[in-house]
Amino acid sequence: MKKIFTTLALIAGISIGAFAQHCVGLDSVLITPGTGTVAGLHPSSDSLPCAVRGTMVSDTIYFTNFTSFSGFTVQSLTIDSIGNLPAGTCWASNKKNNTYAGGENGTIYVHGMNVAAPGQYKLGIFIHATAGAITLPPYTNAETIANLRYYVRVTCHDSICPALDTVNGKTHMYIAYATCPNGINEVANDLSNVSVVPNPFTKTANVTFNSEVEGAFTVKLVNLLGAVVTTKEINVMHGSNEVTIERNSLSSGIYILTIANGSGAISRKVVIE
Repeated sequence: MKKIFTTLALIAGISIGAFAQHCVGLDSVLITPGTGTVAGLHPSSDSLPCAVRGTMVSDTIYFTNFTSFSGFTVQSLTIDSIGNLPAGTCWASNKKNNTYAGGENGTIYVHGMNVAAPGQYKLGIFIHATAGAITLPPYTNAETIANLRYYVRVTCHDSICPALDTVNGKTHMYIAYATCPNGINEVANDLSNVSVVPNPFTKTANVTFNSEVEGAFTVKLVNLLGAVVTTKEINVMHGSNEVTIERNSLSSGIYILTIANGSGAISRKVVIE
């Protein structure tokens, strides 16, 4: 037993540096848990659609907690963190304390403005649990303990979603795909000095930016559940541009401002008081 605890503590120490990206303020998001009976994550990684670079992600991953571990009955399991999510996204569970009883169903909600490089990402799922005489320490890697792996794929606009590489994925946290020829990097390079004033705001805010191109763009406000709450079409001119965003009947909270054209998008966080 002493050897087990020493090994688990070593694993936790190695893993703790890899966690990240919890969605602050979404701990109590109400998403209906699944009805699975087999321990693990659902749907399978290869059934989860590819996320598109430069667009909002709103994916729900269902899971069923283990009922036993090493012959002991699981009393509780807590998700401490999920790391290696594509840049711009974060995670939340359907329970504020991220804790589940043995065999209990739950959800992991991944969302945000995906600005990650195209590729296959292996999630780092870190947990602690109590199962009879065994207690897993905080930030234990679920892959090492339970052989639990889950992958998220990111592609470019109009790209085919590649097949999942589960062979190389076992040892690689990231497997690169081809770069996007006309993606979010191009838009980010075309737009500069993006500013929202005031931020936070109560009624209206002015968005200013410089552009190296001309053409039709769309300005959107997206809430933290990934829903588009306001949309405005604008004609962007070369040089300095300004557009006003209005609160209207929106609730107080955090939103993502997105300025996009047909090639990609650039985003900023805004707060309504």
